[in-house]
Amino acid sequence: MTENAQSHDTAGQQPNGHGRKFIHIDMDSYFVAVELLDAPWLCERPVAVGGKATDRGVISTSNYIARRFGVRSGMATATAQRLCPGLVLLPVRFERYEAVTRRLDIIFRRYTSSVEFLSLDEATLDVTGQTHCSGSATYMASRIRATIEQELQLTASAGIAPLKYLAKMASEVNKPDGQFVIAPDQVQAFLASLDIRKIPGVGPKTWAVLQALGCTKCADVTDEMIPALLRHLGAHGFYVWERCRGREGYEGKPSGMQSFGVEHTLPSDCDDFACCIRELDELLASLATRLQALGNAPPIIKNQVKLKFSDFSVATAEAPALALQPQVMRGLCRMLWESKRQGRAVRLVGVAVRIRRDLLHPLQLELAL
Repeated sequence: MTENAQSHDTAGQQPNGHGRKFIHIDMDSYFVAVELLDAPWLCERPVAVGGKATDRGVISTSNYIARRFGVRSGMATATAQRLCPGLVLLPVRFERYEAVTRRLDIIFRRYTSSVEFLSLDEATLDVTGQTHCSGSATYMASRIRATIEQELQLTASAGIAPLKYLAKMASEVNKPDGQFVIAPDQVQAFLASLDIRKIPGVGPKTWAVLQALGCTKCADVTDEMIPALLRHLGAHGFYVWERCRGREGYEGKPSGMQSFGVEHTLPSDCDDFACCIRELDELLASLATRLQALGNAPPIIKNQVKLKFSDFSVATAEAPALALQPQVMRGLCRMLWESKRQGRAVRLVGVAVRIRRDLLHPLQLELAL
């Protein structure tokens, strides 16, 4: 296990974090690590979990041996296999990973009831005011990671900070199997020289705007930049300014919604609507099964359909709904087909339901698209 030099715990003692303490736990190569529990003989080989190249699948997770060859999440499986001819490809088994995540949740709740899962493999724990480990978030994180290794035979990385988004960023610093602390009096120093692309929510489009404005480091996003940020990025510009300044007031997500969905890259591009609808219906059956497995059916607010076209552009449509409604989904699909396709073939079909996060039970976890 690796940690940064700071062993004392001051996270949350200054006004910057309003006395808050957060631990972000990020499991290391989670899907692959769980698979290797069932196939330990593969531990010394490059392994990835994902879809088959013949189905135009993509890599979901790879172990660190495979990453040395350049294999990354989201990469086409065919590309990954060219980079790493000896790659062992395993199919995705969500039920297995969800079962382990439930055990993770049990461990986390020994320390706090405030657990927010961002996905199956990472969660943020609010340990403000907790008395475990004499109130030290740093020592709690170490204890949690040790317990995960002892009880689940898995490793995790952790970040400790007075703000949630900083804790998440800190969890990346000493991966794998390490942790990093950002104390309140270290926040500004940590952010000052940080590449602005590391701020959550700064994707390629936002980065292009910020770069044009002369902002490449967090320190470049000064108070004087607010008018320009709002002009070019709207409310998201204020979100970026806050994060670059070490603040976390504006969430940047007005509805606080969470998506549960499934999608599939077709074996070959589809230019027949009937074929597209058949794929949609299969995905709806799969999504219905996944939702049933959650138990205590979550209150659905919207249905959503996604189509990716042959040029890799993406179109989505959603409609209000109180349940998973196949007819609504089919109507959304037809609308996208007729208004957005513009003669292009369809490469991928996806379906999802959107649910307000505050109405979810902690274990009704996000099934990422």
